[in-house]
Amino acid sequence: MTRSRTRTIVILVVALIVGVVVINLLAAGLDRAVEGNEPGGATDSSYATGGDGIAAYATLLTHYDYAVSQQRGAIASSPLSPDSTFVLFEPEVVTHDDEAALVEFVTNGGRLVLGGRQPFYLGGLRDHPPEWTSDGRAVWFASDTSFGNVRSIAAAGQGAWDRSGSSHVVIGTTDLSLLNEEHVGKGTILFLADVSPLQNDYLDQADNAAFGLALAGPTSRSVVFAEGAHGYGNARGIAAIPTRWKWALGIFALAALVFIWSRARRFGPPDRSARELPPARAEYVRSLSTTLERTRDRPGALAPMQRWTRDRVSARAGLPPDANDEAIATAARALGCSDAEVHAMLNPTMDDDDVLALGRVVARVGKQ
Repeated sequence: MTRSRTRTIVILVVALIVGVVVINLLAAGLDRAVEGNEPGGATDSSYATGGDGIAAYATLLTHYDYAVSQQRGAIASSPLSPDSTFVLFEPEVVTHDDEAALVEFVTNGGRLVLGGRQPFYLGGLRDHPPEWTSDGRAVWFASDTSFGNVRSIAAAGQGAWDRSGSSHVVIGTTDLSLLNEEHVGKGTILFLADVSPLQNDYLDQADNAAFGLALAGPTSRSVVFAEGAHGYGNARGIAAIPTRWKWALGIFALAALVFIWSRARRFGPPDRSARELPPARAEYVRSLSTTLERTRDRPGALAPMQRWTRDRVSARAGLPPDANDEAIATAARALGCSDAEVHAMLNPTMDDDDVLALGRVVARVGKQ
């Protein structure tokens, strides 16, 4: 195996290893970005499959023929149909524009379900909203059947309403309640102090599933979960990939193309593995001897070689171009040539001995 071939194999192996490492790093990053393959997600999100998510609640509504969808991005940028139920649990941020859009939605006939701990945004929706406390209960009881077939509700005890404000109590008492309701314009706002009864860990306990269906209202209303409030933007697919990731993928793709181009064979004939060398001396002599055998005029065939030796001897002895045979013979003897060699150089070659003698002259003169 040649050195260049070994080098090519090593480069390809290294490139393969680097590619596998990069792909694994990208896969790990994507896995973390989508919360991995284990149950997880934002708290009280309809996308979340962890214990504190409400993906099971969204599935329950679908099972009971509700049209379920997710609202992404800012609430104010999404048209809210007054024929729907809008569910807003544990939002990270609610802007003034979002609050105005929610009030307009309810006033026009929408059903708004609000819930979660420390509801900081309620003051932007109502002048006298209920007040939240972390003093919750593990079990709540419905005193009548005004809210569906709900008798008891199991909860994590995350919080409760201790003051009703302008709303009235639906489940609980005036001192401590789980659910309050207030009619605004043509619509209704439902204030849920503790979302845990609808979470994946609690939905199958007590009458929690029936409680969730009652919150959604009649099946004629579609149910929309506010996911923009949990950080989910409008973009999907490739557009949802973070800009820094796009730059990294682009640079990696460019590097891969440059590497492929650098290793690709250029247009044109392939490079020779080695430069062409003249034929070996023995092969040259054999070919020359074959040519001489085919040539019946031996003296004519060797005359160019005789002229070459005469010129070389004259040049080395410093003789003029028109020097006679005697001067050239003297110069040749001075270079070490024998009488037979001098004779072969100056006279026509008639036999093999003359040819060999001339060859010796050529070798001696060429070496010197």
